[in-house]
Amino acid sequence: MWTPKIFFPLLLFVLTSCTQEESFRSDVLLQDVRKSEMRADAKRMNSSSVSSTAIYENPAGEWMIIPGASSRLHRTANGITANFKTDHLIPGNAYTLWFVVFGDAPGPPSSTYAAGHIVGQSGKGNFSGHLSVGDEFDAPINLTVFDNPLTAEVHLALRTHGPAQPGIIPDQINTMNGGCTTGFPSGPTLHPDSDETGYCANIQVAMHPGN
Repeated sequence: MWTPKIFFPLLLFVLTSCTQEESFRSDVLLQDVRKSEMRADAKRMNSSSVSSTAIYENPAGEWMIIPGASSRLHRTANGITANFKTDHLIPGNAYTLWFVVFGDAPGPPSSTYAAGHIVGQSGKGNFSGHLSVGDEFDAPINLTVFDNPLTAEVHLALRTHGPAQPGIIPDQINTMNGGCTTGFPSGPTLHPDSDETGYCANIQVAMHPGN
């Protein structure tokens, strides 16, 4: 006579086997997901891009491209490096270059120092600077810490500080308002350069779109 006593252990064995197989499949799927995430993280860490763009000035109320000038921006997951090669500068004047960074969300940019020096007799300038992830902005607005090197829209703004003045040159080539006096242009608009002592203004810009 047939008895169910054999059937129940067999059923239990089948159910246990199915459960173990499903668990194994889940573990394999989880491992695949983790590997995919690790590959994506590694790709982001190793990704980089380089963009080059023109440099603009506004000497007489109309924006124009400076012939032979160019701006280069190298992006990695760790930060950005800029090289700003330009012309039409006044020999003996002090200049600073600034990172102007827009966040991924809409809103005004934040800015921070990139480089600065006094220009020689050629009137040419070569400025280079680096901004690392985690660096704080000198003028934070939407962003207080730099965290979007691969996607940020980045402008490079060149600022004149007028003729180099003995005793305050370090301020003129390292700070936003070093050597500046009141009554001169301010804000993001481009203005003409000048050899007047104490004159400060943003005079050139390069714009690198976000990715």
